[in-house]
Amino acid sequence: MTTKYQGLPDIDTAPDVFETADEPESLLRPSEAYDDDEVPSKSTSEAIDSKGLPSRRKAERVFGRGTRRPDPSNLVFRPRLPPLSHRKLSTSSSSSESEEPPSRPRESALSRIRRLKAELAEVEADLAGSSSTSTSDPIPSGSQNQDREREGKRKSVLPARKPVDVVSELAGLKKRLERVDLDGPEGASVLSSVAEDGDSGGGGGEWRSRLDRLIFAEQRDHARSTDGDVGMSSTSQAVGEASASLSDLDKRLALLESTLGPIGYGLDQPSSAPLMSTLNKHDHLLALLTQPRHLDAISRRVKLLLVDLDRAASSSASRRPLAAVAGQHEKGSSEVVLTPTEYDSLQSLFNLLPRLDPLLPILPPLLARLRSLSGLHAEASDISEGLRKLQSKDKKGIEEVKEMEEVVRSVQGGLGEAAQGIKKNWEGLEGRLSGLEKRLKDLEG
Repeated sequence: MTTKYQGLPDIDTAPDVFETADEPESLLRPSEAYDDDEVPSKSTSEAIDSKGLPSRRKAERVFGRGTRRPDPSNLVFRPRLPPLSHRKLSTSSSSSESEEPPSRPRESALSRIRRLKAELAEVEADLAGSSSTSTSDPIPSGSQNQDREREGKRKSVLPARKPVDVVSELAGLKKRLERVDLDGPEGASVLSSVAEDGDSGGGGGEWRSRLDRLIFAEQRDHARSTDGDVGMSSTSQAVGEASASLSDLDKRLALLESTLGPIGYGLDQPSSAPLMSTLNKHDHLLALLTQPRHLDAISRRVKLLLVDLDRAASSSASRRPLAAVAGQHEKGSSEVVLTPTEYDSLQSLFNLLPRLDPLLPILPPLLARLRSLSGLHAEASDISEGLRKLQSKDKKGIEEVKEMEEVVRSVQGGLGEAAQGIKKNWEGLEGRLSGLEKRLKDLEG
């Protein structure tokens, strides 16, 4: 672009940083004369993603999450063929082909057999309808059908298909389905799936009825076969297998009953009782032993047993030195001879030992109690001494009071006598004064 406006004035010829450089014409239009190896390589930019577009499956997996799911009531178990698609040369086709198909839920043998039977019934109905409609029109040959199919379509790379007898194929498929019903490992899986599909409350009677129905259906199907002898032998073989399976089932049920036992058994069973009765008995005993009153009684008995064990241990420990002394006494008895009185006193002491043994466990707590009360006894003795001193002081005070009372009495007696003396003196003085006044009057007169 810079060469186009090179001769014009006031044109900025500096390269624009936002524009890419012009590619040469040889890169835009390569000559056909060059080989593929000689063609110059184009300069690629790091900002351009040169990878191919994602495949259709990957795009549907990422962007097709909002699509509505099909109604389960309208589902058809008819296998669908993959749609025809042109072969792409891009790298995305190879990547999509290399991808593994999405994992589908595993289908059980019973559901597969049911689906195949339903499909077989649909195919028979379609063939019956097509045969009724095609009776008037002649059936075109295989080459004509192939020519009509090839019209308007691309040329197929696959080899030409061989004509197929649909009726014979259907008959063979039906025979194979009937054979799969009970024969071989597929039949065992079908029976197990049928037993699993049954209700839990039905028990063995429902299983037995289902097995009888299957056996009856097999006998009826084999009776319809062309070869009567072969059919009878196969039915007898199937009946034998079914009876063998029933006998095995009965044996297993008997083994389970002998191991677990019926639920209605009581608790008074021997040691070889079934497991369920034993569990019930243990449960009942556990419920009885875990009651509070039983636990209290057990704890009291355990405490008494511990006390008895302590007494026995202490008595045995006290008897050991006595036994040693007795042994020494027996050894020295040959040297020392005891008198009858000493022997009687010793026997009386030995007779007292059984009475003292029960008291031995009480001695340690009694001594500890006495040690704790020693201080209290000392304080009591101090208080008693103080009381005695107070009593002695009280006695002394009482004696002093008695002495003071005697002194007071003596003083009172002295005062009374003094008062009487004073009265007498006063009376004598008054008599003298009166006599003196009479004399004075007499002198004046």
